[in-house]
Amino acid sequence: MQLPRNMMDMYFGYNFRVGDAKGTKESIVEFEQIAQNASSAEEKERYAQAAKQLRTKVLPQMEKEMEQLGKQLGLKAGQIGTEVELTGDSLSNLAIKKDRYGELSAVTPYETGSFYHNKI
Repeated sequence: MQLPRNMMDMYFGYNFRVGDAKGTKESIVEFEQIAQNASSAEEKERYAQAAKQLRTKVLPQMEKEMEQLGKQLGLKAGQIGTEVELTGDSLSNLAIKKDRYGELSAVTPYETGSFYHNKI
C-alpha cells in the first residue's frame, strides 16, 4: 500500500516509538532485577541508577512522542500505545482515507511540526 511521505513518517515514527517504549519498560524491569541480585554495591548502584534514569527521563519522553504521533495519526486515547497496521479495519481508526485508486492520504492536510486535529 502506497503512503505519502509525511504519512509514512508519522506511521513508522509512531510504531517505532511504541516498540521503543515497550523495550524500555522491559529494560527497566531487567535492570531492577539485576540491581537486586548484584554481587557488589557498585554494580547494584549502577543498575539501580540506570533503571531510575530510564523510568524518569527516557520513558516519559518516548511516551510523549508516541502520544503526539498517535494524535497526528488520529488515534483515540485508548488506542495510543498499540501498534497500528494499515490493513483491514485499522484504517477506520486512523485519520487516513483511501481514494478510489487505493492511495492513502490524511483526512485533513498534515502540517509538519503540528498536532493532527480533525477539522470536520
